[in-house]
Amino acid sequence: MLLITCPVTNTDELVAERRIRSVVNHPTHIALHVECPCGGVHVYRTGRRWESARRPAAARPAPELTPA
Repeated sequence: MLLITCPVTNTDELVAERRIRSVVNHPTHIALHVECPCGGVHVYRTGRRWESARRPAAARPAPELTPA
């Protein structure tokens, strides 16, 4: 079971794994195409690189300095 947020109704929906229509592996994220109870198919993206790319530069942690 997956807990998704429907972008059409803005509600949380519990859907079965059989509602996943496709999974696409990209270099920065994984895209799940999920059939929603509202009747539509929505794309949900997940991944560490996808989230870091979407985060504003000011919110990113500064790189740690190492002694030379």
